[in-house]
Amino acid sequence: MEKLCTEILQLSKSRDLSLKTNILFVAFEFPPLSSGGMQRSLKFVKYLPAFNINPIVITVEENDYPQILGSYHLDPALKNEIPAGTVVERIHCPAVKKSNSALLSWFRIYFSVSENFKKTWRKPLEQRLPEILKKYQPAAIYVTIPPFAMVPLWLKLLKHSNIPLIIDFRDAWSQWALAPNGSYFHYLVKFRQEAAVLRKASVAITTTKQTRNDLLRLHNAVSSEKIVVIPNGYDGTIEINPSLSIPDKKRIRIGYVGSFYYSPESRNDIFKPWWKKMPHRMPNYVPRKEDWLYRSPYFFLKAIRYMLDHLSMGDFKIEIHFAGNTPSWLKEQIKEFGLDQFCFHHGYMDHSAVIAFQESCDALLLTSAKVTDGEDYSIAGKTFEYFTIGKPIIGFVCEGAQKDILEESGMSLICNPDDTEKSANAMYGLFKAEKILYPDLGKIKKYHRKNTAEQLAAEIKKAIGSV
Repeated sequence: MEKLCTEILQLSKSRDLSLKTNILFVAFEFPPLSSGGMQRSLKFVKYLPAFNINPIVITVEENDYPQILGSYHLDPALKNEIPAGTVVERIHCPAVKKSNSALLSWFRIYFSVSENFKKTWRKPLEQRLPEILKKYQPAAIYVTIPPFAMVPLWLKLLKHSNIPLIIDFRDAWSQWALAPNGSYFHYLVKFRQEAAVLRKASVAITTTKQTRNDLLRLHNAVSSEKIVVIPNGYDGTIEINPSLSIPDKKRIRIGYVGSFYYSPESRNDIFKPWWKKMPHRMPNYVPRKEDWLYRSPYFFLKAIRYMLDHLSMGDFKIEIHFAGNTPSWLKEQIKEFGLDQFCFHHGYMDHSAVIAFQESCDALLLTSAKVTDGEDYSIAGKTFEYFTIGKPIIGFVCEGAQKDILEESGMSLICNPDDTEKSANAMYGLFKAEKILYPDLGKIKKYHRKNTAEQLAAEIKKAIGSV
């Protein structure tokens, strides 16, 4: 394959970049899989051709998702959003064989730092890639992560390739602390793989400046010009009133869509002193402390409880609606604050139902994790869809990327999760139509998916031209 890659590279050097250029677009998460990460890939595929980049999608077969992912949802309607004429090469990813030995299974889980499909997908890819490369002669290869197993897998596949690689960090990797690493050595493996892919890549993309700054701080040998920020975005049109408020009404409906990515067990593993842990968890390591309780609705619910207890509600009613899976900890939080009668759970919805749900709400909720002595680096994908709905956003957010974009938009009531009384009073003013928000449409429109695809196309062309 090395010789083939060299021949393709020579062809790409003589290619006129004003004409449409093929790239391999490797996206493990792709329709009909319904996930937050899938949307970024789908919209890039939709808009890149407008900038003379033709993505040849490499992904798994539809039937592979159930055996690879522990939790997943398939939405067949999403395939209708793939532009007509798009080449999608679906390559079978065999399931990881399960061991009959509980001990061996435990060892496999404990000593793994990324998903095990990297072992089973490699051979089918090795068999198909030469044919695909020869047929489409891509000028570059784009790989989006997570899943983070894509890094060691594609580093091996492209070991002898000199075709430019563009790696897209949709999330932080080595610094991601949703749960602790098994040990410092687990972290070190991630760190070294992260460093290796940054060396290999012609361009590394992040979705926020915080993730970019983290990568530059950790890998100071990497040129700052190599790592660029291309945020997520929205599709369609935005029509927002110059001012936003909640009409003075007797019943206010607040909505939240999707997962909170919070686990009480994982939080306990992060913050519990090592000597109080089970022996196999004593070596746990996190590069920094992230409190994902703040990503849950805990502090929002706490402020709602304060408002009900201390502010004059009269016959004014509040409803809190959750669209998505309902974990047991969420029910416990609701019960802790005595809000059962105010909360409604709708379960998983397909994308069209989600849009209708959001439009039925008077306000939409967003939260963010709290990073000790640092800033949160993630922006929930739903943020941009919330912008298109044009309803006030209630942001219980800590310092970081999520707070920054909500402040920039002008569409959000920013609440300090650690100041319950002030947050309750701020929400009360919004619910009573006393608080008015002023959206900055100019700043919001720069996040249109066509604009972000144009940024990606420019980076791809730069990578191709620099070889």
